[in-house]
Amino acid sequence: MKALATLFALAATSAFAGRVPFLPETAPTNDTPVAVRVLGNNMPIVRGEVDGKPCTLLFDTGATHTTLDKGFVERELKDHKLEKVVLAGVTNVEGLPSLVHADSFKVGAAEFCDFDVMVLDISHLPKGIGEKIDGVIGMNVIGRVTTLVSLGTGEVVFAPMRARLAGFTNAVDRAASDPFSIALKARHGEKEIPLIVDSAASMTFLGRETGWPATDSKVEMSATDVNGSGSSLRPMVGKSGELVLGIPLSISPMVVAEPMNRIGADTLLKYDLLIGWQRVAFRPRRDPRRRRRPLPLRR
Repeated sequence: MKALATLFALAATSAFAGRVPFLPETAPTNDTPVAVRVLGNNMPIVRGEVDGKPCTLLFDTGATHTTLDKGFVERELKDHKLEKVVLAGVTNVEGLPSLVHADSFKVGAAEFCDFDVMVLDISHLPKGIGEKIDGVIGMNVIGRVTTLVSLGTGEVVFAPMRARLAGFTNAVDRAASDPFSIALKARHGEKEIPLIVDSAASMTFLGRETGWPATDSKVEMSATDVNGSGSSLRPMVGKSGELVLGIPLSISPMVVAEPMNRIGADTLLKYDLLIGWQRVAFRPRRDPRRRRRPLPLRR
């Protein structure tokens, strides 16, 4: 089983001033569902299109910035100008990134327009994911509008109508300092646990410092991130329990030595996630086979 934890630059500025580099100018206003295919290792994949060129993307709420593979850009977007980008703040990017401007970035029927996309050599990611991908759709696009994520039913809805939001209660605040990351504070008993919601982490992880109870079992896992693949983890198998994020979430985490607290795709497959600019909310996944009870006929 592979774990993927992709976290791109937390802050970046274009070498060319005068615009917000990574935030789409326009975003979807309808609620047409976008199909998500979840692989056997829990990796969520969507089909996209960048300026008319089809692409396969990893749907990654743990990535702050939408990123295209350098090879894809060189093959398919030859007429696009690459610009240098200067990284600032905390980042795990070791390479030299660039950016390219996208007039149109489509994900299913949803279209985001007029923004800059990071470009990196991420040709190693398909090995860790288990399928060829051309890029990663990150939170600068996912969080541009209110977004409903339902990995369990295989769809994402950008700008959902109010009727789709029934059942979401007890929303929790996102960290105000990081608008391109779903950073939250959860509770387990009396303890507060900071964490990130990461749809491209195949499993839910908690660091040992959280005090989450673990079993005596260890597992071998390989980890892939933006810089490369092949690093290994030997986490303890955590005991099942509840983590409160507005509502109680039933989780079975991996307990690792590193401070790596992430709600992964294994948990998101059981819950729908509503992402707002300042708050998020969870609800138990609804069975699409269940029909609403018909209203009684009036006489």
